[in-house]
Amino acid sequence: MNIQKILFISCLILLSTKMMGQTPIVQKENSAAIKVFTTEETDYIKKWMQNMIRDTEMTPETASQFKIITAYFGLKMRQLGEDSKLTKIEISHEFNVLIKEQNNELKKVLPEKQFESFSDLFNKLSWSVNKRLNQL
Repeated sequence: MNIQKILFISCLILLSTKMMGQTPIVQKENSAAIKVFTTEETDYIKKWMQNMIRDTEMTPETASQFKIITAYFGLKMRQLGEDSKLTKIEISHEFNVLIKEQNNELKKVLPEKQFESFSDLFNKLSWSVNKRLNQL
């Protein structure tokens, strides 16, 4: 009788260990990264920013600061979708927070007309991103 109990308990432990070991793999497969920006949006943003720098009378210093700020916040925005711990609602909220922070930084650097143009673009992108996240 003792041997049967030991075998039974051993089997339970073995099965529960195998089941626990497989759970994280299933969770990782189900929590795929969310693309915050579509490929089309990313391409459009790049072209738009290149045109803005080229077409406006932006000083080299302003252009450099503009690129640094937008690259930094763009990276932060893309990374939101890679964080598997965040829900879609949290991603959307954090995205909007980053937009505001980026705008605050750019407002210090860009002339008013250029800032308004940039702000209009990102308001449209923000609407698109938030709409897409709510549909996922």
